[in-house]
Amino acid sequence: MNPRTAVVLIDPLNDFLHPDGKLYPLVKASLESSNSLKHMKELVAGAREAHIPIFYGLHQITKDGTYSGWNHMNKSQIRIKQNAAFSEEFGGQILKELEPQPSNGDVVVSRHWNSSSFANTDLEYQLRQHDITHIVLAGLTTNTCVESTARAAREM
Repeated sequence: MNPRTAVVLIDPLNDFLHPDGKLYPLVKASLESSNSLKHMKELVAGAREAHIPIFYGLHQITKDGTYSGWNHMNKSQIRIKQNAAFSEEFGGQILKELEPQPSNGDVVVSRHWNSSSFANTDLEYQLRQHDITHIVLAGLTTNTCVESTARAAREM
């Protein structure tokens, strides 16, 4: 593997992955049919074994007033607000088995507001500062956040 490779792990958050998560019921069938959590754990373990850093692209924390005054919310943001998803206390936290390890060179980048982990974050800056030229993407959800991040990465 290229020594300038990193994993970008997108939204490995309790609200998606923990059975008590607010969005877990929406993704449960997909998670189970694809063994997503098992594969994410394998990817994280393999990256750590190979000393490949993991960059965490996480959704913005939602708290009272997060979307106050917003006039142009999309359907995803409306759903997040209605469900009070990605709370600071639980839902917006990284699932325990997937937490970053600074000793591995893992980096938690600034949080995204919508789908792409690049949009309005410091992910590109952090990757460039670490001389990363190749990325492996994983996380939630594939048809929105992972795909949007992949498309943005390709453009860069």
